[in-house]
Amino acid sequence: MTMRVLLTSLPAEAHFNTMVPLAWGLQAAGHDVHVAVKPQLVDRVTGAGLVAVPVGSGDEHGGLLGRLGADLVAFYSSIDFTGMRDDSAQQVLSANDVLTGTFYALANDACFIREMAEYVDFWQPDLIIWEQFTFSGAIVGAAKNIPHGRLVWSPDLFYQMRRKVSSALAEQPPWLRDDALGDWLAAAVGKFGREFDEDLLFGQWQIELSPPELRIPSPRQSISARYVPYNGSSVVPEWLRESPSLPRVAVTMGITARGGNYANPVDVEAVVRELAELDVEVIATLGEAEQAEFGPVPDRVRLVDFVPLRALLPTCDAIIHHGGSGTWASALAAGVPQIIVSNLWDNVFRGRQLAELGAGIYLSPAEASPRVVRDKLVPLLTEDRFRAGARRLRDSMRCQPSPADIVPQLEEIAK
Repeated sequence: MTMRVLLTSLPAEAHFNTMVPLAWGLQAAGHDVHVAVKPQLVDRVTGAGLVAVPVGSGDEHGGLLGRLGADLVAFYSSIDFTGMRDDSAQQVLSANDVLTGTFYALANDACFIREMAEYVDFWQPDLIIWEQFTFSGAIVGAAKNIPHGRLVWSPDLFYQMRRKVSSALAEQPPWLRDDALGDWLAAAVGKFGREFDEDLLFGQWQIELSPPELRIPSPRQSISARYVPYNGSSVVPEWLRESPSLPRVAVTMGITARGGNYANPVDVEAVVRELAELDVEVIATLGEAEQAEFGPVPDRVRLVDFVPLRALLPTCDAIIHHGGSGTWASALAAGVPQIIVSNLWDNVFRGRQLAELGAGIYLSPAEASPRVVRDKLVPLLTEDRFRAGARRLRDSMRCQPSPADIVPQLEEIAK
């Protein structure tokens, strides 16, 4: 049986990258794979050797983030993505309203959904797989009666948040039970003559890429798979072809934030200068504009615009970063202890979870002065417990089936 599989992702490189190894596994098994994305992501798709299907037009969420920048990020920072706070029902429902209006519905706009549905009518895929916030894939799958599943690339805090939304709604009188996300999904799928159900939120099944220790329990049908790092089209630089003579520390704030009009969670230059006082080698990823403003580069510090983490991290003894899912998971796969500095989105949960499991340290931006970051790095480099914790998670991740190994399960679903 040769399947046609449609993958779809929001126009965020970090989100799309999580899907690439699965796409390769499907293609290697002889299946046809197409990737429906907004035009902004087409070059990334084709650069991964995949067939791109441009649908929709502008990146409305990215544009909003660029315009509002720090103000929107500050509001996002006030939302409890961890599910650990005792927020009131009103706080939970207000967060649901704002996230739907500024992210969920904005990123999955009507044009994106309509053109994807038109392509599905033409190509007739057997499966649709959507990354965890590309609800358009679920809407189109439900509309066209095609099996659809969600690729979950991080601990599933969205499931946890939806449980809190359901509880908050149940506390309201019937005339105040407005679920912004549920109502938007119902309206979107209603245009195709279908009704809302929870598969639009979570998929008919899901593929989980986190190691078991980091997953949030869910009753949803789940397929376990290993996270395989993919960092885009990459070249291993000359300097990375030699083993370091000192402990090597990577510092990165990721690639997603570069397109947004908001600050890093730490002053990267100040942190790097503090680290340079230790007997370590520092590799820091900074955009061209940031490098131009950096000033004299200390000894044993290398500034780069980009380096593939899959090539860099196996040579590192630690990494300091913003907690983004791709960086976090790549460090897990390499067994490298991490310092995460963030107060945004689900990055906080990942940082705290990592600290609880003994594989790293979490700092909020308020406490992460350059000196504190330097002082926290010392035990990360010298105490065996952090290396042991990181390696335990790496080994657990390696025990999961590869993306290619789960293809037979997907074939069964498509029958």
